[in-house]
Amino acid sequence: MAPQIDFSRAQDTEDNKDNSETSASSAARSVNAHARFAGRFPAGTTQPIALAKNGPRHVRLDPNTSTQSEILSVGLACSECFSGPRLAKLLRPGFEYEMRAMEQLALGGYAPPLSIHTSGGVPEALNDFVEALEPHLPWRESPEDLDWCLSLQIEGASAVWAAVDMLLQVDIIETGDRHRKMVAVGAQSYHGPPATSFGARSPLWNKAYQVKYPVPTAGSPVDEELLLREFDAFLNKHGADVGVLLVEPQWGSSQAALPWPENLLKEYVRRAKLRGIRILCDEIMCGLGRHGKGTLFLSDAWDLDPDAVTFGKSVAGGGYPLSRAV
Repeated sequence: MAPQIDFSRAQDTEDNKDNSETSASSAARSVNAHARFAGRFPAGTTQPIALAKNGPRHVRLDPNTSTQSEILSVGLACSECFSGPRLAKLLRPGFEYEMRAMEQLALGGYAPPLSIHTSGGVPEALNDFVEALEPHLPWRESPEDLDWCLSLQIEGASAVWAAVDMLLQVDIIETGDRHRKMVAVGAQSYHGPPATSFGARSPLWNKAYQVKYPVPTAGSPVDEELLLREFDAFLNKHGADVGVLLVEPQWGSSQAALPWPENLLKEYVRRAKLRGIRILCDEIMCGLGRHGKGTLFLSDAWDLDPDAVTFGKSVAGGGYPLSRAV
């Protein structure tokens, strides 16, 4: 039986005490509001309300019946690597920072920035993050021998766009070739909302900036020799136009979290590099240790030596959207 979440004991401030509502009772009356919400499902779809989380265990409220249930959120693209005391420890510095900002805002004085556009500067915590990331970069060279940079984005699709942009710029600078601007994407890939992101699906219009290459399919036998022949044929046809090969070392929801056969992916990468194609590993889903191989990035564990890697979701501890391209 799901634990019944009681929000009635939550303490409100004096300003809003008289107007407070419990989260549960508010959610139970939200069925009509769902008619105005279009996100992931068609507008009007009544969706369960997430009341509480404890790691992968979620307590949900059914707005139609006002009943609560507990689920195990396997495969829901969850953002947390940690939960409980570990997540609290991770989030506490940010929480205390926000509390200091709120106190100063209430006094009408200068407050630490809760957000800032890069045209106005960068947050103070940026240096700490870069220093923490540096020992875990997905390349075998020491950080001192690497020429690397970091791009900050809000969500995964933007990080992929940023990484593609960086790699194409590097290719133009190093080779002078402005022709190779196509991006090769897996035939079963997903890198963000299909209408506006790289990936296999194109629900609204043709994506003239990408071409699809053959990949293994979840639930079907993998014939590696056949796939390599098909990939060679793809390179023979499109290799001169492709600047970036975009791969997911371990797929997300589009392929039921299926990892690539390691040696097959290494061979794809090797053959693409021989054509002068840059390699981008999208680890939005599997990066930051969620692949189980003991390294921060799967591309590092498999020694793929990519030109760029994207990662996100759990990078902010599940507190807010955040992604990176490095």
